[in-house]
Amino acid sequence: MVETPERISNEEVAALLQEGGKEPSVRPYDFAAQRINRTQLPLLEEISKHFAARAGGALTGLLGRDAIMQFDSLDSVKSADLQASLPAPATLAIVRMKPLPGLAFVSVEPALLLTLLDGFFGGTGRPNADPQAAVAPAAQRFLALMLRSLAAELAAAWQPVSPMELELVKQETNPRLVQLGGALESVVVARFTVEFAARSGRIDWLMPDATLSPIREALTGDGSAAPVRKQEAWGPSLTHALQEAQLDTRAVLAEAQISLRELVRLVPGDIIPIEAPQQVTLLAGDVPLYSGRFGISQGHNALKILPGALA
Repeated sequence: MVETPERISNEEVAALLQEGGKEPSVRPYDFAAQRINRTQLPLLEEISKHFAARAGGALTGLLGRDAIMQFDSLDSVKSADLQASLPAPATLAIVRMKPLPGLAFVSVEPALLLTLLDGFFGGTGRPNADPQAAVAPAAQRFLALMLRSLAAELAAAWQPVSPMELELVKQETNPRLVQLGGALESVVVARFTVEFAARSGRIDWLMPDATLSPIREALTGDGSAAPVRKQEAWGPSLTHALQEAQLDTRAVLAEAQISLRELVRLVPGDIIPIEAPQQVTLLAGDVPLYSGRFGISQGHNALKILPGALA
C-alpha cells in the first residue's frame, strides 16, 4: 500500500520562504562608494597621525598656549555628498600639495577657527557667537597664518613618501563655489580634532582621488620599502623630447606709458616719444630668460646675449 505524501500548505510555504529570506545570498554593492578602511591606505593613516602630533606643537607655538591635535579617521566620500555637508558660510582654504597634481582643500570648523583666533589675541578661547565672524577679514588672515605655520609639519609628515610643499591658493567662504571634483568622484577626507582652552573642533583635509593618484600605490604599503619608485626608463626619452621642444620667444624693444586722455586724442602723424633701451630682455611667454643687445645679423633683427646677463 502506497502512502500519499502530505501536502504542504500555503502557510508552510510562506513560512519557509520567509525564514530563508532572512539573509539573502545576493546583496547589492555600490562600487561608487569606495569606502576606505584602514587596510587600504595604511601609510596615509600613519602620515596623518604623524602630522597631527607635529601640528599640535606648531599650534601651541602659534597660540602661546597648549593645543592638541589628534587624528580621527580616514574616509572616502563622494564629491557631491561632501560638498553638501560643508557649512555655509564655510572657512575653506584651497591649497596645492606640490608636487601632487590638482588642488586639495582644508576645511576648518568656523567655531574652532574663532576659538583659536581669540586665543591668538590673548583671549580665553571663547568664540564669537556671530557665524559671520568666521568669514571676517581678521579670521581669514588668521586662517592663512595658521596654514603657513603648519606647512613645515606637513612636509615632515609626508617626507617618507614624497617631498611636499604646501601652497595656499585662495580662501573661500561659499562652499557652493568650490570644485571638489565630479559628482561621482571620490574625495579622501582626513579628519582631525583640535583641543584648545577646554574646547574642541574639527579640521578636515580634503584630497581628491585625482590628487593622490600618482602616489596611491605607495600609500597602500606599510612604509617598510621605498614608497616612490622612479621610472628610470622614461628619463632619457623625456630629456630628449624636452630638448627638441619648440619654444616661442620674444623681446620688447621699448614701451611707453600714456594716459587714456592722451590716447583718445592721438591722430595720424602724432609721435609717441620712446627711448632706446641699453639692454633688451628675451622672454618666453612672460618669463624673462636672458638680457641682450638688439642689432642686425645677416639682414635679420637679432638679439645678442650678453655675458652673465641671465635675467
